[in-house]
Amino acid sequence: MSVHHAMSMLLPVLALACSAAQGAAPEPPETTPPQHDGAAATAGSTGAKSFVDAASYFTSSAEIDAWYEMLRELNDDFDVVCGDTFCEGDFSNYEPLRFRCSVEEHAGTIGRCVWVLAASNEEIVASTGDVEVDARIFLCEMPVAPDTAVTDLVEALSAPAGRAIDAELPGTDRSLYDGLVECL
Repeated sequence: MSVHHAMSMLLPVLALACSAAQGAAPEPPETTPPQHDGAAATAGSTGAKSFVDAASYFTSSAEIDAWYEMLRELNDDFDVVCGDTFCEGDFSNYEPLRFRCSVEEHAGTIGRCVWVLAASNEEIVASTGDVEVDARIFLCEMPVAPDTAVTDLVEALSAPAGRAIDAELPGTDRSLYDGLVECL
């Protein structure tokens, strides 16, 4: 992969991370709602599954707003718990880049959820003025139970009591925080 291609793929992610770090709400991408026409139904009847990004699965304004509000809450929750946990290790600077789930578009169930985070540690070399950077990307698998309805996941992570990052995931006794502990 060329450096130009890699950078063109990374720039939208960094823009989202920067806006989240500055407290701006990430803008929902323009998406086309999944089509549930006869051709799709025929493909579904043959046993073939088709997965889409959770952000493009939802079709109503209320569902879309709930998804993006949940993402904002997760980023805020990460900032709150980071200082006392993950951010005291090898890296002093962690930023959540994206929480993303695949959804089987006809059943509305989760295929997989991951949380991608960037981390870095920077040191100033006193004798030269150089800045030495150790940077990493972490792909954290989230402990979402197979075939969890995406609407159930949003509901569980949007409950008013407590932090979304600590909420028990449907069909499990685990949370997203547990997934981060295993990953980071």
